Amino acid sequence: MAPWMVLLLLVGATGDVHFGSHVFHPDYAHPLVFDPVFYVNAYSDLGQLATPQIAKDHWLNHGMDEGRQGSGQFHSKQYLKRNAEISRAFGQDYKAAIKHFLEFGQYEHLQGYVLGGYNGRYTMSVGHLFIGASARMGGAIDSLVWGKKEFINAWDHGREIQTTINAIPYGECFNPTEAGGASDYKSPTTKSVLQNITVNANVMTSKVYPAFWIRAGGHEVNNRTRVCMRGSPAVNTVDTYNHAFSKVVTIGCAGVDYCIKYESGFEIAGKWPKYDFINLVAPAVYLTANFTNLLNYNPENHQLQPHTKSTWPPIYTTPDHKYALGVYAPDGQDTDMFMYYLTGQHDGNFANKTNSMHVVFRKRPFPDASPRHLAYVTYICVGNVDMVADCMRRLQNTLV
Repeated sequence: MAPWMVLLLLVGATGDVHFGSHVFHPDYAHPLVFDPVFYVNAYSDLGQLATPQIAKDHWLNHGMDEGRQGSGQFHSKQYLKRNAEISRAFGQDYKAAIKHFLEFGQYEHLQGYVLGGYNGRYTMSVGHLFIGASARMGGAIDSLVWGKKEFINAWDHGREIQTTINAIPYGECFNPTEAGGASDYKSPTTKSVLQNITVNANVMTSKVYPAFWIRAGGHEVNNRTRVCMRGSPAVNTVDTYNHAFSKVVTIGCAGVDYCIKYESGFEIAGKWPKYDFINLVAPAVYLTANFTNLLNYNPENHQLQPHTKSTWPPIYTTPDHKYALGVYAPDGQDTDMFMYYLTGQHDGNFANKTNSMHVVFRKRPFPDASPRHLAYVTYICVGNVDMVADCMRRLQNTLV
């Protein structure tokens, strides 16, 4: 019998665990099992929870007992499914499963997710880094946790870490998007059609037919470009782009496990409007609200500095520099105009506010209508600011 099985005999009437004279008081909102941004963004019915405290109260009073997932790195249902002995002990007592993980499981290196996927969620991890994708978002990455902190904003189907194309000058009026369309908003489903997704210990692959951002017959609702301004109609005549986007995401590169290799594939085929050029975003990254400090990696002196150039890799950090994420795209990829990094921000409440970075590869029109496959590689560095700087230097040295 496992040691924790014996200790379970000492559970008191309050649900606390007793070790002789010691009483364990679980923190059910511990960052290992709960993050308010992940929680609100993962469930469409919670979208109007306006503060972290309200989200926490909902989790403690309802979400835990309902078996909801509170964190990208742990889910009570998956913890029970993955660990048969614990499941036999607790059945569907999700609160008890969380308590067990906090007291025992984390120290025994038990994982709080099902390897290979569970109920439309797909998670992989190496060390302190967890990456999650969902069928709800067409297989796009909607969670990245490092150091117990959620990095990714997944407020609606236009955020996440995902791939997209826009045809200029049409912008969002002809804009296949991996995670879904504007009208999907916070829906639990998407107009994107996920064909397959596979996950093992450190590699995730997926293939999706992406939704157009504006549905056929719909209209732009925000002011965008000269051609696709407020009220402009969608150029696409179908809701879903019938040619595949694909990706391979690997944890571990440049000799470290806080480096992520992100390989994107795009099929360019079918009926397109006459365009000046296309922007292939591979990928877009939307971060949570507290990533507010924008830096560049300067490839000339190998140092970080305040953001000044759109052609140098950008890094967003939290004000205390404890958490940072940067993107690095090697030179020499398939772009016959140029590659650049686009950054931006969007205000809102704690779960909606975001800061973003896009890796953009630009291509001129093709001379004929033959189908094309375009492929790009971007690296994502995660950790504290010193780790991200180290990752950038390693990539520059490795990829020359």
